[in-house]
Amino acid sequence: MATGNFYDRLGDLLKDGLESDEDPFVAWDSHGGKTRSAGGMKERRPPPRPKPEEDTVRVPDELLEDYFALGLRPGVSAEAAKAAWKRLLKLHHPDRFANRPDKAEEATKRSIRITDSYRRIVRWFETGKLD
Repeated sequence: MATGNFYDRLGDLLKDGLESDEDPFVAWDSHGGKTRSAGGMKERRPPPRPKPEEDTVRVPDELLEDYFALGLRPGVSAEAAKAAWKRLLKLHHPDRFANRPDKAEEATKRSIRITDSYRRIVRWFETGKLD
């Protein structure tokens, strides 16, 4: 970037900013890193906010393997179990391996395990019974 273009752009931003109450540097991001520079000053961007922890409930020990089969922490909600079930089923569905019978058989076993685990978790949430 030529030096003249930099100062011309900065001047245009300042002129526009002086006519309004908005921050003139909000729209300007020259490099897109963790900081932004404008007017000889560096401003650090805040770090991303962490995702809030999901509420968990106490589950019977018999369901622990089912939660681990879905890749979940024990006690997360049935909605989280459904999302994990869908994600894993798309990944391990036997139709994805139609051209490779050895992988299709393995995917069939894995998808059956995923579906059975999901059904046990949902059944426990709905009825409070394991089987």
